[in-house]
Amino acid sequence: MVIDRLNRWLGENLCWLYLVAVLATAYEVVMRYLFNAPTDWAFELTILLCGICYLLAGGWVTQKDAHIAITSLLQLTPPRLKYALRLFAMLVGLIAMAGLAWAAWRPGLRALTIVERTGSAWNSPAPAIIKPLIFVAAVLVFLQLAVDLVRLLRAGPERAR
Repeated sequence: MVIDRLNRWLGENLCWLYLVAVLATAYEVVMRYLFNAPTDWAFELTILLCGICYLLAGGWVTQKDAHIAITSLLQLTPPRLKYALRLFAMLVGLIAMAGLAWAAWRPGLRALTIVERTGSAWNSPAPAIIKPLIFVAAVLVFLQLAVDLVRLLRAGPERAR
């Protein structure tokens, strides 16, 4: 499915932004402690890059079924109960992501429209990037959950993992 490929691509490729965040942090440390010349931008850039990665990896983590879970309890349950619990979790997730998308839509659009800025010394447009991405991330997770729900329902309780 398209949503599977998109979420996988985002999860596997945006992780490189973490490396850029590490390099920015290392640069800040060197400048601050060796040259006594701290930057205005390194901390904000690091937060922005990590935020982008965190948000856009949600669909990939959902696809891989790698969210935090109490797997020891799931392993003890019979297959039909495990199926019912997975179904319940997906439905709750769909409702939560729909609510998050609904709540993030207007603030994200406003931040993008006015190019909202942080107001710091660097005054980056981080809010104009992050706020719309909250909506995008919620939609990506919602769509991945919907695809996974269809797969679960098609598999049935006997063949569900």
